[in-house]
Amino acid sequence: MNYLLDTNQWSYLQERHQQVVAHLRQLPDDATLFMSVVSQAELLTGIELVANTRRERELRSLYQEVIAMATEILPVTSGIALQFAKIHAALRRKGRPIETNDIWIAATALAHNLILVTSDEHFRYIDGLSVEDWTQE
Repeated sequence: MNYLLDTNQWSYLQERHQQVVAHLRQLPDDATLFMSVVSQAELLTGIELVANTRRERELRSLYQEVIAMATEILPVTSGIALQFAKIHAALRRKGRPIETNDIWIAATALAHNLILVTSDEHFRYIDGLSVEDWTQE
């Protein structure tokens, strides 16, 4: 199984969220975890916004831990841009807009045929997207 973790899942791993860590440990050895460059940017933005130097160092250390879990950080490509356009248009037609960064993450999952792991319900509005929520028991 190949998974693309949404930013919230990477954050849960940083926080040692019990269900997410347990699910991760139960994955088969051949399972792969991918990160979107969009999630990477969101995690780095969170670090940059911290005013407390001690907390910033702690977040940078946690970031390094989770980034090491990713098999690869997937960039935005022309194929992903095409998926983005299709998703964005379909969601607008349905009257179900979602955040732009989340559309990029979903487009990455679709373009690479990955299961998206997220706790955000709005991803379920995207046709053809396989979604799992590891925060659920």
